[in-house]
Amino acid sequence: MTRLATLLLAAGASLAACSSSPNCETCPAQGNACVPPGACTPSSCDRSIVTSALPAAQVQALGVHKVGTELTFAVPSSAGSVTIVQQAKIAGLTVVYKNQVIDNSAVPLTVTFPDGRIAYDDNVDAGSPSPDGGADPSGNYAFYGGGTPNTGAFTIPNTAASLDAGVPAGNWKFVVNDYAYECAAVVSGCNDGGSTSSEYDVSVITRTMPAGSVLDVAFYIVGDVPTVAGPPLRAANAQNDPNVKRMVQTMQRIMAGAGIGVSVQFYDVSDAARTRFGTNLNVTSTGPCDEMNQMFTLSSANPGNWMNLFLVQGLRATNSSGTGTVVGVDGTIPGPSSFNGTVQSGAVVSMADLFSGLTNCPTNGYDVGACGPDEVAFIAAHETGHFLGLFHTTEQEGADFDPLTDTLKCPCTACATTAQRSRCGTYGTNAPSLVATQCNSAPTCGGGDNLMFWFLQPGVSAGILSSQQSQVMRLNPLVH
Repeated sequence: MTRLATLLLAAGASLAACSSSPNCETCPAQGNACVPPGACTPSSCDRSIVTSALPAAQVQALGVHKVGTELTFAVPSSAGSVTIVQQAKIAGLTVVYKNQVIDNSAVPLTVTFPDGRIAYDDNVDAGSPSPDGGADPSGNYAFYGGGTPNTGAFTIPNTAASLDAGVPAGNWKFVVNDYAYECAAVVSGCNDGGSTSSEYDVSVITRTMPAGSVLDVAFYIVGDVPTVAGPPLRAANAQNDPNVKRMVQTMQRIMAGAGIGVSVQFYDVSDAARTRFGTNLNVTSTGPCDEMNQMFTLSSANPGNWMNLFLVQGLRATNSSGTGTVVGVDGTIPGPSSFNGTVQSGAVVSMADLFSGLTNCPTNGYDVGACGPDEVAFIAAHETGHFLGLFHTTEQEGADFDPLTDTLKCPCTACATTAQRSRCGTYGTNAPSLVATQCNSAPTCGGGDNLMFWFLQPGVSAGILSSQQSQVMRLNPLVH
């Protein structure tokens, strides 16, 4: 059985009459709209469609289209990157594929170059097979990592191949799509959730060269946490708080490694939002109507081209490996840059250690183990990297790698402990889990010191960023 799917009905839209067919139902919460079965949006769920804050010259608003529709967009000769953004007007939350419940992600079915060649196909292998059972997608022109329900952003370039090739000028094409459409019309093996009725508001963002060097960060203070001085942290006292200042300085230091300067602003949220989201936030459930994604819609209060980071007191997650504690989660990779107020418009950061260990902070460099503000800064920078399009250099199981060629990898068969190696190539509760100390012997077992390694570990995590990682981030529309 699928989870409840949801529907967003635009103001003024006409409502079809429901027949007695099993393919539709009446939704009182949507003004008695006729929707696909299970697609009745709870009244507590905000899934607003928003517009980009970028200048009109960079934004091609293509309107609302059904899945399966092929659209054309123009890429100028000066373009350094292209981002396709799909925001659901009508779309279910999940599909069931081979008995596994999967988020109904919004991703182009195909993207076509101006000369007719295929730049991306969502149903072609995600990359060259790795000997550990996963994939290395660095040779693909474009890569998609999944997990973009309701609102999906797809940015090119994001692989070593597309960084080398660039974004050719001309008229490109892509097919509007989500996993529900693929279940219904493209692939076999789906048990539930297939639909050809999804509709998405579609925009294309083109970012011209040169690459950017400034990132504006909005910190939303959601957790109700006392400062060392006593009063709770709020926007009014954040700028001058010693721990917060240290956190900002360390984040700036880390991002400077990619050639990006960081400008920061702090915002408060309402008492109701603080109560709802500030403590013990559930980040295991990541659907559009779940708590974390509903928190991201608070960014609508401050429209603009912001990197939105939500500071909470603590996160609640199911970590099947039992290796550590989840301290940060990004909405999607990449995020819908310049679209504030969607269910994917930001990342959440635990500030549980923000007000500890200031006296242990080193004068030169940073220490994520002894200095709490440095730890929070590292988390914030890591999640920002995801939002700007970076994946983990090596995933937890040591089988899947990022789509770049100048980041060090940590393959399970070479780097896992003897006890773990028999489980290389497996996933789930019995899968191997490679931590940073196992991935700190370059070049064979490397990447543990990279900002985008999946595991934060004192003594190893150093916030390293490669040249290709820097290029991907600086070509994102968020960096100006």
